[in-house]
Amino acid sequence: MQLIEDASAQKLRGAYYTPPAIASFILHWGINGSTDADILEPSCGDGVFLEQMAKENMLFHHATAVEYEAVEAEKARAIGLHDSEVINSDFHRFCLDTEQSFDLVVGNPPFIRYQYYDEGQQELAGEIFKKAGLKRSKLTNAWVTFVVGCSLLLKETGKMGFVIPSELLQVTYAQQLRKYLATSFNKINIISFENLVFEEIQQEIVLLLCERTGTGEHLIEHIEVKDAEALQQLDPHRLKLPTKQIDFHADKWTYYFLDKEELDFLNKVRVDGMPKIGTYADVEVGITTGSNGYFTVPQGVVDMYQLHEYARPMVGRSVQVNSLCFTKADWLQNLANGAKANLLVFTPGAKENGNEGTKAYIENGEQQGINKGYKTSIRDDWYVIPSIKLSDALFLRRNNLYPKFVLNDAQAYTTDTMHRVFIKEGLNRKAFVVSYYNSLSFAFAEILGRNFGGGVLELMPSEVEGVYLPYREENAKLFEKVDQMVREKKTADEILDYTDKELLQKGMGFSEKETKMARSIWYKLMGRRLNRETLEKAAPEEKGEIKKAVARVKQLNFFDVLQQYPENIVENAPIVQPTKKQEPDVEMDKNVLISLVKSDNVERYLDQSAKIYYTGKRFPSTVALNKLYYFMPYIKRKGIRDLYLIKIARVGTRKEGQPDNDPNDFRLVFEIEFVKKLFKDYKPVELEIWHTFTDTNLKEVLDKCLKKRKFE
Repeated sequence: MQLIEDASAQKLRGAYYTPPAIASFILHWGINGSTDADILEPSCGDGVFLEQMAKENMLFHHATAVEYEAVEAEKARAIGLHDSEVINSDFHRFCLDTEQSFDLVVGNPPFIRYQYYDEGQQELAGEIFKKAGLKRSKLTNAWVTFVVGCSLLLKETGKMGFVIPSELLQVTYAQQLRKYLATSFNKINIISFENLVFEEIQQEIVLLLCERTGTGEHLIEHIEVKDAEALQQLDPHRLKLPTKQIDFHADKWTYYFLDKEELDFLNKVRVDGMPKIGTYADVEVGITTGSNGYFTVPQGVVDMYQLHEYARPMVGRSVQVNSLCFTKADWLQNLANGAKANLLVFTPGAKENGNEGTKAYIENGEQQGINKGYKTSIRDDWYVIPSIKLSDALFLRRNNLYPKFVLNDAQAYTTDTMHRVFIKEGLNRKAFVVSYYNSLSFAFAEILGRNFGGGVLELMPSEVEGVYLPYREENAKLFEKVDQMVREKKTADEILDYTDKELLQKGMGFSEKETKMARSIWYKLMGRRLNRETLEKAAPEEKGEIKKAVARVKQLNFFDVLQQYPENIVENAPIVQPTKKQEPDVEMDKNVLISLVKSDNVERYLDQSAKIYYTGKRFPSTVALNKLYYFMPYIKRKGIRDLYLIKIARVGTRKEGQPDNDPNDFRLVFEIEFVKKLFKDYKPVELEIWHTFTDTNLKEVLDKCLKKRKFE
């Protein structure tokens, strides 16, 4: 978790101000020809909405703006909008104290994560939720509180138009809000954008437009436009007529990206009573080891430490499963390929009673601090993993094109990168697994899952259980053919062309039109997810001193790297330590990555004690990862001095093994070892990519920093 003192003032305020085109659109939608509206802007910043009202001479009765920051509030007052007041206050307090009600609420609520909320704001937010009849989680972002609070201040026929994160559509902490909005408003419109509106924070946003009409209807609509400027071509009056009935049972609102005919088709599937995966199986998370890197090992480690007594077959990566059935032969092939295909299942007392190799390996874990991790530290014996159960099948937790579902014939264990599926006794296991491979089940996986940066689709156990499944025992006869198609790397379309006909048309009586619609729904949802990935990968234009050659460097897709390198990207042999009188040998032609070090980690690099380096969320795609050898930390306002060996480069998470770890916060992780000082004093160098990285080799570093090409 980032400490509050390390966060920028902008991040603490959650202040990313609204483009004028969006402010104008929301205001026109909300006022809609009225001249007597009472308007509220609950977090006005420097007054973008007020300025737009003044610039366009909009007519209204009175405008009230609230702003927490005194300097920003003064800027808003300086706009001089008629019939308005700017209140320098915390909106939470204003919301609870005011007796006013409003015809229209507009704005861009602050995006403040729970850890940046002070205790007073937390308490006030809790009161707002209680007033709305809701329960507030401590994980709730500030924008959710603003939406709930503003809805309480609306008149019976009021409108609310907000710029909010697209997280509204799918995240768990907004699930209660979605249900609240669905019941509190009669018309809801969601406008999304193909291109990012706030490129500087890589945050996708939507416009949430809610209206109370006093009728009993509850309708919703989704519209997508290219960018903020494209709103000028969208008639706000069109938003009067949403056509889709709100499904109060729908968990996520990504569902409404579909058109009415598609929604009607999916509702028919539900009404007709098609079973779900959960009808036939229980789905649980995989084994939580507390440190996958320590407890999952290749055969070489088992042999080196004589851990054969504790080694169990395991599978933990998507690339290790390229079939409908994971067999013993598949596991042996992974083992031969050097994959981490063994799970170490230590027994209580192994540290005291095991062989010398076992004792050494456990002690090595303690030297690395594995025993102090959040999960491991609460165990009686930190190295004894709980909940060791074999499952009948495996379902991949995170996926790219489509989620994989495989039969576990190898009797392999899995970590929390996969879910364990326990099939009910008496069910035909092959028929069960192959029944999933069809367009309809893929479509429901998209609807029920959640999207993360990089285009990744994640499903949790309850969501997997909710996927509709056209199961029939006769489907078992399709298993070998589909398994072979997957092993031969046939395209998804080739596989679905076969399975849709067999499973949906012949098996369930779907018409050709219905089958095509199922495929179309999957295409639409999957395509939107992956299209967003393409947008996120592109970095903004670099300016000034950044070299033209890397003026538009793209962001590396960490998930793709994880697929390509399921274990380590590089493993470089440790430096042989010389005698005190000798200098370590260095290789001038080896690649060097120079990277900016964050302020909270500087001390470890100043005294050469650093053992690990995490990149930020963005890393340039131009760096040849498999050729990385050396690392040089760049200390802000100082430069470079020290040379490190990159022992291992891999994909991980920034806070892995810690209680506040975010499993979706992918980073590149470099395990490093100090080699030597290259220079007596720090030397300035230019960071050529995003002011953060330089990709070079050791000779070039010396050429740039030294007139004499030799070490000091």
